[in-house]
Parts: sequence; C-alpha cells; structure tokens
Amino acid sequence: MPIDDTLAPPGTPPPGTTLPEGPAEPAERRRRWPKRVLIGLIVLVVLAAVVAGGGYLYIRNRLDKIRRVPVNGIQAQAISEPENILLTGSDSRTGQPAGAASHFGSSSLVAGQRSDVIILLHIDPRTSKAAMMSIPRDTLVKLAGTGHSAKINDAFNTGPSQLIETITQNFGITINHYAAVDFTGLMNLTDAVGGVCMNFPYPVKDGSPPPGYANESGLSIPTAGQHMLDGNTALAFVRSRYYRYYKDGYWHSEGTGDIGRIVRQHEFLRALASKAVHDSKHNPLTANALINHAVNDLTVDSGLSSSDILHLALQFMALNPSQIPSWTLPYRAVSGYGSLGDVLLPEPGPDQQAIAAWESYGAPTSTPAQGGATTTTLVPASVRVQVLNGSGVPGQAARAAASLRAAGFTVTSYSTGPSFGHTASVVSYAKGALAQARTLAAAVRGGVVLREDPALS
Repeated sequence: MPIDDTLAPPGTPPPGTTLPEGPAEPAERRRRWPKRVLIGLIVLVVLAAVVAGGGYLYIRNRLDKIRRVPVNGIQAQAISEPENILLTGSDSRTGQPAGAASHFGSSSLVAGQRSDVIILLHIDPRTSKAAMMSIPRDTLVKLAGTGHSAKINDAFNTGPSQLIETITQNFGITINHYAAVDFTGLMNLTDAVGGVCMNFPYPVKDGSPPPGYANESGLSIPTAGQHMLDGNTALAFVRSRYYRYYKDGYWHSEGTGDIGRIVRQHEFLRALASKAVHDSKHNPLTANALINHAVNDLTVDSGLSSSDILHLALQFMALNPSQIPSWTLPYRAVSGYGSLGDVLLPEPGPDQQAIAAWESYGAPTSTPAQGGATTTTLVPASVRVQVLNGSGVPGQAARAAASLRAAGFTVTSYSTGPSFGHTASVVSYAKGALAQARTLAAAVRGGVVLREDPALS
C-alpha cells in the first residue's frame, strides 16, 4: 500500500584507515549522553525459554532470589488478563567493566539516575501476544507530585514510582508491573548466548555532536555484512545516538538521534530475545546461564511473585520475539524550549491512537457489530506501507516513513515517487484493502485522498 521506518543502514572504516568526511552535518544541540540501556523486553521471553531448560522447583528457587522492591502507582491485575509492564534500567556504573567507563562514565562521575529510554510491554495471555511501545526521553510532561513540567526522563531520578505515576497521569496508561536491569545486564545476557548476529549493509560507527570527530559510545563496525556482537559491542550499538554509515566515499550522519536509537534498540532486543529462546530450548547450560544473569541483574516490583513469572513464562512459550511489533509515542519536536532546551511535545490525538493500537494488540480481532455482523479491528502493524515522495521536497519520504514506523505500521520501503506537485497525501490501496487504507489515513496528518488501485496486489 503506497503512501519507510527504514533507517540509514548500520558502519566504520577498517582500523587505521582514514576516510574523508562528507558534507557538514546539520547543527544539533548537544544533549546529555544516555545513561542506561533497557533490556526488560526480553525478561519474560528469556524466562519462558529457561523454564524449558530446567526443573520447576529449581527454577522457582532461582526466581525467589530476584530482588523485589515496593513501587507506588502500580495497579494489580489478574494474571490471566492483559497487563502493561514498565521496563526500564538502572544507570548505576557499579560492577561495569573498567573499560566501559571511558564511554559510559564511571560511578564517581555519573550520579543520580534518569530514564532516558522508556519501554512499555503489553502482554495478552489470552492470545499469547506481546507488543512494545517507547516513550522518547525528551517528551515534555507534568511530573507527578509536582507543580512543574520537565522531560519525562527526569521522573526516574527519585525512582520508579514517580515515573509510573507520571506516565499514568499524562497518558492514561495503567501500569501493572515494573522490571529493571542494571547497567551491565545487556552485556551479560548477550555474552551468555554467545553473542548476537546482526547484518550491516554498510560500515558504521558512532559519532558525536557536530563537528562529530569523537566516538561517544565506542561503536565501530569496520566492514559491511554480518557481525557477531558481543556484550560490549551490543551496548555500544544500542546506545549510539550519533549513528553514522560509510557510503559512496564518505561518512553519512543518520540524523535521527534518539528516535533512531529507539528503533535500533527494538531491532536488537528482538534478535537477542530470539537467540535466547532458541539456544535455551536446545542447550540447558545456556538456559542456566541466562536465568542466573536474570536473577542477578533484575529488579521487579514486590507484587510480581515467582509464581506470576512462571505462569507468564509458560503462557508465552510459543511467542516468537522477532514478530513482536513496536510503537513510538508520536510527538512534535521543538527547539530551544526555554531552559529545557530541545523537547518533544506530546500530540494528544495521535498519542491516544498509538496507545489504543498498542493496547489492543493481541486482543480478539473481531468484535460484534450492529445486525449481528462482525467488523475487523486493525492494528497498524498489520498494514504494509510503501512510501513514495510526491512533493519534491528532498528527504520527505524518509521522514514520513520513520513517523509511520514509529506509529507501528510495517513500512516495506521508501523512495522518490513517479510525479511531484501533490498537495495532499494519497493512499493507494488494492481492491479489498479499504480497511487497511482507512487505518493508515487516520494516522496521516493533513489532507488524505483514498484511491483504489487495481494494479496493486
């Protein structure tokens, strides 16, 4: 269905090679470097795999050793009903490898904590489906329990309770459980499965704010192709915010900042979770290593018992992590917002559409309609979209594709359209795909023209 969240491809030159820099990058305000990586997405998936690799009593005994803390703002829910789990991470540098301090900061240099990236996991035990949604760290919100507004990452500075209450207060999302990992959790789990293989169409590296001569996260992939990422490289990959790739003789800036980083995190977490599930089912030693790391690196709310975790794990044994859809909460970027600098302002209408699509994922797809008929409720992830630039404005297809993918649509590609001069978006759809077209049109800003195209399949 023409109307890509395909980011500029993942790279870095071979060691010792000097490559020319490309055109100057657009100016970007320097922001505080992110202080944590979220790997909570895989918690239930990994535990589901681990259950397959060991005895019930042993697993139950290990799960009882998970650190549990009291958290305010959580609303209890029956384990058989859909739940929303807030997944975040601690920025504590305690226990991290000595070499990591050069890129991520040491415990003596980095004080306090903020939730730079927030992932919400929606799980529906009725259908064994799961979906995730990210809230960008710079989203401007009213902080719960205070009379002022700030970026949502500040809400985590005093712990998870204020963050949970802030999310519920601003977006109406009920949080049923909370899970967090410490700073080394991602590295430990990646190494426990022997690394994660990812494909890079181009050499890639991390940069820094313009002029971009430094490497903030230490990411360096010198050649195109498949690379096995160990724990340290994985951490650098998912933390890279100044992502660059080498093509046509010089380095290109991806230019998507935190939003691109969210997409890469989602992609890596799917790959890590898939490998964890596969290897655990076939190798009990891997399963045991994963559960040991999960126990050591994981903190959950005191209401999430070992029995609840086991129930959810068994319920999601058949879940394929690579098929978990994701959304990013829509926003409007504003530069120089007073003392807060660059912020992302919530978009109430699109935000609620994205939240509704995320929370309805996994629910029964048919609902009764008048007259006894049924009407299909579509979620964005079920709609495949090809983006064509018909305006003549350079880069507009890429930006539109990124926005649509952030809203949960499956974007297959983006490119220049066959003609320019369009003043409204045109959604062309195949015969019988009107429901998909309407779902897409509802997410597109401005005027939209629906047009059935018999040439489309």
